[in-house]
Amino acid sequence: MQKKPKVLIIDDETAVEKAMKKALKNEGYALSFAANGKEGLEQMRKEVPDLIFLDLKMPVMGGIEFLDTIAIKPDDPYLVVVITGHGDDREVEDSFKRGVNFFLRKPLSMVEVTCLARRCIQVKATEAELRRHRDQLEELVEERTEALRDQLFFQQQLIDSMPFPLFYKDRDGVYLGCNNLFAEAMGETREAIVNKTDKDLDRRGMARELQRRDKNVLRGRVNAYESRMIFEDGVRHDVMVYKSAFSDSRGEVAGMVGALLDISDRKQYEEDIASRTAELEDANMALRVLLKQVNTTRTEMEEKVLSNIKDLVLPYLDYLDEMVTGEKPVFFLQTLRANLTKVTSVFSKRLSSRYIGLSPREIQIANLVRLGKTNKDSARMLNITKNAVEFHRNNLRRKLGLKNKKVNLRSYLLSLEKSK
Repeated sequence: MQKKPKVLIIDDETAVEKAMKKALKNEGYALSFAANGKEGLEQMRKEVPDLIFLDLKMPVMGGIEFLDTIAIKPDDPYLVVVITGHGDDREVEDSFKRGVNFFLRKPLSMVEVTCLARRCIQVKATEAELRRHRDQLEELVEERTEALRDQLFFQQQLIDSMPFPLFYKDRDGVYLGCNNLFAEAMGETREAIVNKTDKDLDRRGMARELQRRDKNVLRGRVNAYESRMIFEDGVRHDVMVYKSAFSDSRGEVAGMVGALLDISDRKQYEEDIASRTAELEDANMALRVLLKQVNTTRTEMEEKVLSNIKDLVLPYLDYLDEMVTGEKPVFFLQTLRANLTKVTSVFSKRLSSRYIGLSPREIQIANLVRLGKTNKDSARMLNITKNAVEFHRNNLRRKLGLKNKKVNLRSYLLSLEKSK
């Protein structure tokens, strides 16, 4: 149920009271009356009205004194209409000074009373509605402001948690914000960086280059490049700079965000690797030279050994051939010659290099087989049994890949000696 507007009439004249009742009886107002300002104040203490009709000249407390007491304020829930007689312009002026904006002249017009009451009630109702909307708006603004404040706090906490320097600017290159690591690297507080440009911050002569690169980013290009920067610690750092443009709600480029990744350790590691590689290449070159010298020396020594055997040993073997008689001495002499030949032959080198798995005894048997000695001859020469010789011959065939093949062992061994 809608609440009735309350109208307080403060006047000491009975005729005015009757006229007011008659004029407002059909308006649906809750009317109350007071004979002077003092009674009017008592009525207001009981219930605050929406509208006050106030006579200025009354006993006990007049209208001006009443106005001084209530001290009208713009947000009061009521309006005051002063009732005055003709010729009271001075009192009207005094009432204006005290915040009164509406007046009625005696004798009262019922239509004027009714219309003015309606207007005043409507004005106050409109003001109350506006006040409610204003309060709601202020509350909404406060809520939105608090939400925005929380969002900005979370955003700052988020970028501060990044393990690398991070910043963001508007399209004019003005810093909008950064994290603590970026501020520390620049040797500034965050407050000293925000709303400044690189030129304002005097980025060690890099402002022009940074502005050039920022323009490329704002044209829609993601920019990533290596750079060297001197941070506040005074040390030159190798950094990887990443920059990217961001857009506003209309899809237009509004600024850019950037991050710095310190790659000094990686660059140092790369330099160390390059230096180490160069050292290894030098060492390899020296090793190749040394190996070449070793091969040359080895070749010279082999040639010298062969020459010495030919000049110092073989002539004496020829003398022994003429002097030695008897089957065993002749055999040993032949074996000695064969072994000397073996030392210098391709056969021995090929046999030992291609078939490293042969035992010393198997190599002895192979040499005797190559010389055409039977199993019995080989057993007698090596002082072992015939069965042992057969055992080693079988091992030779297996290791040389001849087992279960119709290949003569002596022919195969002789082919090794002839092959180059």
